[in-house]
Amino acid sequence: MFKRQEVKRSEGIILGGLGLLVVLSLFVSVPDGQLHVWFLDVGQGDAIFMRTPSGRQILVDGGPDRTILRRLGEVMPFYDRTIDVIIATHPDADHLAGLVEVLEKYRVGQIIETGLECATALCAEWERIKPKERAVVTYAKLGEEVEMSDGVRLLILHPFVELVNQHLSLRNNGAVVAKLLYGEQSLLLTADIEAIVEKKLLLSRLNLDVDFLKVAHHGSKTSTTEEFLKAVTPQVAFIQVGEKNRYGHPTAEVLSRLENFRIPYYRTDTAGTIELVLDGKNYLIKH
Repeated sequence: MFKRQEVKRSEGIILGGLGLLVVLSLFVSVPDGQLHVWFLDVGQGDAIFMRTPSGRQILVDGGPDRTILRRLGEVMPFYDRTIDVIIATHPDADHLAGLVEVLEKYRVGQIIETGLECATALCAEWERIKPKERAVVTYAKLGEEVEMSDGVRLLILHPFVELVNQHLSLRNNGAVVAKLLYGEQSLLLTADIEAIVEKKLLLSRLNLDVDFLKVAHHGSKTSTTEEFLKAVTPQVAFIQVGEKNRYGHPTAEVLSRLENFRIPYYRTDTAGTIELVLDGKNYLIKH
């Protein structure tokens, strides 16, 4: 059983844990040999920023607007304008819009995306700005792996095949699902997939058992089925969702499922940005 610690920023305390002192201050931390995952508070959308023990930086989605720039400024040093890898899970605005802003402000080494057909003005702007970045573009599919060379691995579990230029009536179900591994710990990132993809993942017999789960589709009732939770068995779940959103996310159905499985959860609409710190065995949650 992994040791758990929780810090509420409002308490203004100092804890000893994971071999470091956690100082709740306004200063942005630097690489410290831990894996940090921030579930950024960007409103009704997803944006997850990760810094590996050696300092490599990964951004998964960018939320619906320019809020991502402010949130990145809160977790990155002010002088840092480089992101190693961006993952655009799918081209819906609540995940992609902020990434256009990020490409304008940051130097990006690699972009991982689905290549799904998308005819919106936002997608047209994304396609216009990408070549200017000169980043390596990779199309996600099962079996691809992002190796970080410091013990951190990011495995692509979905889509099962390349979806470049393919049309899907519901782009959510073409989204990138990724499993983050560090030491004995793991985190499943599920973007906006719905029950149909959860079932396909279960039938694929992939190892879905993880310690931490990013709840799919902001807690929509169409995702996070009981069967999926039985296979994933997370210790903790995280829900990225906007305050008083018009969709009613997270739904009572999903919260009830999590509670029935005794899975504690954290929500960005009530807790703001949530930080998960891992050392390969123990974890710390700050909010």
